[in-house]
Amino acid sequence: RPLSCRGGEFDAVKLPAVTLIDALDTLAVLENASEFRRAVSLVDAVFGESRFDLDVNVSVFETNIRVLGGLLSAHALAADPELGLHDDYDGSLLALAVDLGRRLLPAFETATGIPYGTVNLRHGVPL
Repeated sequence: RPLSCRGGEFDAVKLPAVTLIDALDTLAVLENASEFRRAVSLVDAVFGESRFDLDVNVSVFETNIRVLGGLLSAHALAADPELGLHDDYDGSLLALAVDLGRRLLPAFETATGIPYGTVNLRHGVPL
């Protein structure tokens, strides 16, 4: 609302721990292994076994770049033994990324080839 100088509610992603996931690669670049491990544990705790089985509409773009990209890059960093960030890493971030990627796929299955802007992570896209 630029004329009134009053903002509205803006939540493009609507998922828990988005900023934490987004920051995982920063912790790795800063070589802060203890906080990286702690953050990975927190992400695991937030999503647990249900993963991304959430009845929420999310922005495909924001979720793709911030959450899926964050999970994949953090997985690559955690799984690299030369970096020594997470010696007992079990691949949990990759499992989360695969689950999220599968839930985003319906947004790309369109007649025009142009993806939908939003997708519901539990139900896909409206018909």
